[in-house]
Amino acid sequence: MSNPYRFLPNGTKSPNFGALLVVLCLLIVVAPLASVAGSALLVESLFGLVLLAGAYSVAWRGLQRWSFLAFTALTFVVRWCALLLGGLRLELASEVTTVLWIVLVIVIVLGELFRRHDVTANTIMGSIVAYLLLAIAFASLYEILERSQPGSFNGIPEGATFHQLSDALIYFSLVSLTTMGYGDIVPVSNLARPLAALEGVIGTLYLAVMIARLVGLHVASGVSRKEPEH
Repeated sequence: MSNPYRFLPNGTKSPNFGALLVVLCLLIVVAPLASVAGSALLVESLFGLVLLAGAYSVAWRGLQRWSFLAFTALTFVVRWCALLLGGLRLELASEVTTVLWIVLVIVIVLGELFRRHDVTANTIMGSIVAYLLLAIAFASLYEILERSQPGSFNGIPEGATFHQLSDALIYFSLVSLTTMGYGDIVPVSNLARPLAALEGVIGTLYLAVMIARLVGLHVASGVSRKEPEH
């Protein structure tokens, strides 16, 4: 198995985000298959690959690494228990652990990105990974809200299964994060509406800040290469 880290000129290690980005894109594309009978196992298997790719790509070293891997394993087990056993409590526990895991990964990825002083393909992939993870994290928050307060969103099919609801809310989350706002799914509760608005604000600010940083780093690295050596 190849090393998930690439070495920087100063000898430190930078996590490689390529595998995680590929699996995240697959999950977003394949998630609509949850509406097809018997496909929930496929979608959940893909999310399991997201967990494994995240652990492989961004795990720390030493005790922190093992703590992160243990939490990843816990998230994996809870999600599969929710799928196989069902029940509102297990499903809510699944979404809560998923949100916490995603937030932790986003913190790790952004911490790595803001430590870098150059722009590489890996840096760009990491910025996309954090953006897509934001969408999935908000989708899980919406699902927690819809499960605990049914009717928080209009436009969700009645009697939607666990994974059908997840698919619909991942779609709504991506629409909100990118501020497209198609209007086929609408937040209506007093908690759902500000949460959706918050996602739109975060998505807009993230793009503005991250693009400005990447462009600034690229320009700075170009200037430093052109400066004559003394």
